[in-house]
Amino acid sequence: MWNKRLYRPLLWALLLSLLAHVVLIGRLPWFEGEKTIGIPIVIELAPVPMKTVPVKIADRLSSEPPSQVKPEPVKPIPPHPVELPVPEVVPPAEPAPPILAPPEAEVPLAEAPVQENEIPVPAATVPVEEGTLTAQPDEAEPPLPSHIEIEYRILRKGGIAGVERHSYLVGADGRYSLTSTAQPKGLLALALSDLLQKSEGKVTAQGLKPETFLYQYGKNPDKAQKASFDWESGKLLLETGSRRQEVALAEGAQDLMSFMYQFMFVPPLQEMQLAITNGKRLKTYAYGFDGEEVLDTAFGKVRCLHIARSSGDGEEKTDLWLAADYHYLPIKLSKTEKDGTVMERIATRLQVE
Repeated sequence: MWNKRLYRPLLWALLLSLLAHVVLIGRLPWFEGEKTIGIPIVIELAPVPMKTVPVKIADRLSSEPPSQVKPEPVKPIPPHPVELPVPEVVPPAEPAPPILAPPEAEVPLAEAPVQENEIPVPAATVPVEEGTLTAQPDEAEPPLPSHIEIEYRILRKGGIAGVERHSYLVGADGRYSLTSTAQPKGLLALALSDLLQKSEGKVTAQGLKPETFLYQYGKNPDKAQKASFDWESGKLLLETGSRRQEVALAEGAQDLMSFMYQFMFVPPLQEMQLAITNGKRLKTYAYGFDGEEVLDTAFGKVRCLHIARSSGDGEEKTDLWLAADYHYLPIKLSKTEKDGTVMERIATRLQVE
């Protein structure tokens, strides 16, 4: 049994110690954590840390804002200059002269005067080697022939029917004469007659410009077909025996002979429609391109353009094979007549001057 009187003073001392600790703890700020204190918070950024001064708790609880402590002025640190590597320059023995263009130097292209009708050439243009320049006028294509002779073999129903000769001649006065004579051979000579066709006119920049055309089959002059071209009045006079007819003359009209040689001046496929007269009537024929062919002739292989013309009424059809390497001269002709008979003319001799 312990003695209460002996331990009573110790208990009172312990109780007083606890009360003292409670009072001290109640004065600490963290014990009042839920209490809002209206102290403005000022944040300043500075390149170096500032020296802070402790603030008393009484000052923080006062209504006046705490005094702000100004940081000590910090001296700016001057930027350290960056040195770039500089290549070593060996000084010349003597001072170098100023860099100037010599008196005979060319004027820069941007300041060079451009003459009239002259196009400035950039300095970077690659020079053209000799021999690659555009051909001079004297090196252009040779002039068109002034004399042509072509001889054909006529085939009819698979057999040789005769011979036809074309003669084309241009005089010094610029006028042309184009003649075709066809003569039947063998037994056909008893049933067929000679055929003469002749076209005359002028040679112009646009090609052949016929003035007269004659188509005569046999020796009877009353059956001859004639055409007279009046270009000034734009009229075409057609005559067959005593029959006369005048029709409007189409621009660029040709006859049965001149149209085949007009391709020397106007290449095929460039003009695919032609007004052609046979001395009896004037019709516009449309041409079609049937491809390229190589013909085996007596004077070698000839590369040709195959074109065909038709009257559109189914009466007749004419096919032409034009030599691409001989001014588009007619190398082969094929004519389908009204009754379906096909007559071919194949060149066996060609003379061009």
